[in-house]
Amino acid sequence: MTSDLTIMSLKSRINKRGGKARCINCGELTVDTAVYAIVNELLPRGLFCEECKRNRNDAELLEAEWRGRLWEKIYRENILALLSRAGVPPWYRGCTLENFQPNPPDSRPSFITGPTGTGKTHLAVGFLRVKLLDKGGDEGRFLRTVDLFQNIRRSFSEKSGITEHALLELYGEKTPFLVLDDLGAENLTGFVVQTLYDLIDNRYSWRLPTIITSNLSLEQLASHYGSHGDRLASRIAGMGPTLALKGKDRRWQK
Repeated sequence: MTSDLTIMSLKSRINKRGGKARCINCGELTVDTAVYAIVNELLPRGLFCEECKRNRNDAELLEAEWRGRLWEKIYRENILALLSRAGVPPWYRGCTLENFQPNPPDSRPSFITGPTGTGKTHLAVGFLRVKLLDKGGDEGRFLRTVDLFQNIRRSFSEKSGITEHALLELYGEKTPFLVLDDLGAENLTGFVVQTLYDLIDNRYSWRLPTIITSNLSLEQLASHYGSHGDRLASRIAGMGPTLALKGKDRRWQK
């Protein structure tokens, strides 16, 4: 069936020298090709040559079906690479809004709180996946709070090749969509508190879409971060809706 054609089989129909692909009906090298940017592959523009389309009543319907399934396959395979580039750990790359239980919220929250194992990270990655499919791989990033400070500590080395300022600028201003995961799990120091406040304040000031997950509520964050706590919690609240998840740890139930 035409809908079962793989990218590999499509590539095998292309004449590398002439740049044309074979029509699946007449077998002639009469189908134009193009490089599809999303996979960076040279593929046929369709299944049939123009003459065969005119001679086959169902050719256009078959080709439309094929195109739909091909692009669905390309997006499905490409999203794993996009999630990897965005920093999403392998365990969470299969997380979607569709497989979130019981049901995802109607709109994207900016702060997701709840006990361990209630699906906070799953939900955040689901919204990140939607953004990446819509805008591409440079649009969003996933960052665990503890990894932020590990990266900053590494930047103090002369061999790191990146500065602390560059990292904070990247996550605070230059990342259009950021998932900041597990806020409150990092070891607290004065430097940590000030850095977190600066990063969140920057994203708030630039009105950059952000999803923050935490086991702590906004009230608990305000207390947790001491002198900066009230201002930090206020900015998080001002970024958008808060979603509180409830329930038992799902990891124990698998």
